[in-house]
Amino acid sequence: MLKIVTIDPKDDSILRLYLDNNSVIDFDVKAEIERIPCYKSLYDKALFNAVQFKNKRVYWNDQCDFHLDQILERGRVVN
Repeated sequence: MLKIVTIDPKDDSILRLYLDNNSVIDFDVKAEIERIPCYKSLYDKALFNAVQFKNKRVYWNDQCDFHLDQILERGRVVN
């Protein structure tokens, strides 16, 4: 059962997730921001950088969140 260890918000709406199995995943949030209207607030860099996580959920507020399964499905592994 994978767990998030830490998250590093990057430029260009990329979240870099470090997982407890030592893998690193980059998740491009920009595609989700453009696809889902309620995520548009994440264009605000201060809000985007305030990302938090708990268990398998990455979130900013009640409207903007992702489950780790979504991130693994749409993200890419960093070498």
